[in-house]
Amino acid sequence: MANGRIFICADIHGSAYAIEQVIKKIDKPSKNDIIIIAGDAGFEYGDHIMGAAKKAAKKFPGRWIVMRGNHDNCYWDHIKYNDSGWSRSIADNIVFQNKYPNILYVNDKGGIYEINGYYFLFLPGAYSVDKYYRLRNGYPYNINEQLDKKSMYDLYDYVADWNLDCSPIDFVVAHTAPQKLEPLYSDLFLSSIDQSTVDHRTEQWLDSMSDLFETNPYFKQYFFGHFHDTRVLNDKYTMVYQIPIDIEEWIGE
Repeated sequence: MANGRIFICADIHGSAYAIEQVIKKIDKPSKNDIIIIAGDAGFEYGDHIMGAAKKAAKKFPGRWIVMRGNHDNCYWDHIKYNDSGWSRSIADNIVFQNKYPNILYVNDKGGIYEINGYYFLFLPGAYSVDKYYRLRNGYPYNINEQLDKKSMYDLYDYVADWNLDCSPIDFVVAHTAPQKLEPLYSDLFLSSIDQSTVDHRTEQWLDSMSDLFETNPYFKQYFFGHFHDTRVLNDKYTMVYQIPIDIEEWIGE
């Protein structure tokens, strides 16, 4: 299949309108185009199944690649519990709902995927600053929103071995950013949240992960969502939201 364009956005939160707006911002979308959602697609969260958002996404002629954030279910649970409405492609390490075959979900624990000839490292999960509000009011909440320690260690070791083999990591897609970059995005923190109560475990883990992918000679750009804004933090880190970003800008071709 001919390679199409690759776009990245984030934080759709189950909104059909947001999906429609993302598609509208892409000039002449084709069947070869791909849109990566860097967390909080929100197609399923708790008992909420966002059918309207999925139907809107199905109208896109290309494919969606979804990584879970903190406001997402663990999509791979459908396969774990033998939901006949879902399928898994072992070769591609993705799952998809049979009704919406162009929405593909990467492993809930992350990993490295080859997409149109480029290697993407997916680093899922984050902490919900509204965790206790959600629990107190019975709103959706994923207790496994952050990777557990073992999953963090396993993914770190996997990437370390990948680097030792001199294999490329072209792009990193995460839901949040390394904590070392906090001064560049802390203005987006909610003033209503006491930051001393926020669990920064994922951001701290991303600090250590950055020591690996930043030394990979192929590394071009790190994309993340979570903070509901679009901005370039520096020459290697870009925050994305509901405006699809074309990675062609960072390919250098």
